[in-house]
Amino acid sequence: MAAPGPARLVRSAQKDELYRAALKSRAGAVLSGLAGAKFWLGWQKEIELLADVAYFTLTTLSGYQTLGEEYVNVIQVDPSKRKVPSLRRRAVLVALHTVLPYLLDKGLSLLEQELEAASSGLQILHSRNLCVFQSRALLRSWLQKRARRLTEGQRTFLAQAVHIVKQSIPLLQRLHLAVFYMKGIFYHFSKRTTGITYVSGFPHAPVSQFGHRHRRREST
Repeated sequence: MAAPGPARLVRSAQKDELYRAALKSRAGAVLSGLAGAKFWLGWQKEIELLADVAYFTLTTLSGYQTLGEEYVNVIQVDPSKRKVPSLRRRAVLVALHTVLPYLLDKGLSLLEQELEAASSGLQILHSRNLCVFQSRALLRSWLQKRARRLTEGQRTFLAQAVHIVKQSIPLLQRLHLAVFYMKGIFYHFSKRTTGITYVSGFPHAPVSQFGHRHRRREST
């Protein structure tokens, strides 16, 4: 089976992004209606993360094509290009694609806030929301203790390093995208890291009970 061209991979990613955005929007509307807009705004990034994890758990991690992959009829394969990715490889893919960006954004933002607070002698109040995301308050508390133990020079250096990293991430993403358009292989950083590529799917894929054409993958 031939490898799909860059245009098909871009269409697949755009289609997935469209469905993910719709899922996040509906989750936000439901949560806002149940708990109020203030709660939704306070936990927006976490709920969006759960929506992304749910989407890829029900598709990639479960051994099915995503809706975007189904739309352009492509199938994920491992570096050998002869087998579908193993469960472990797919799990790493999902984690890199969804959890890692959240952790980077949240961790860098919290670290930056705590460094500024430690330098100015202020104390940032922890969130008192009783929910499954209390780990966020624990992470803030841990960072706060470490930041206050640093010297002023160390805090200044670390704050500059955090700023450089935050500015570098979008540049690295653009560079990776430029490499994709030249090579036409890895559209996402997560797929480059795991070595997962695509081949064109079968012309007649079986139809699932929901009416979608899914090809069941076999985990190795």
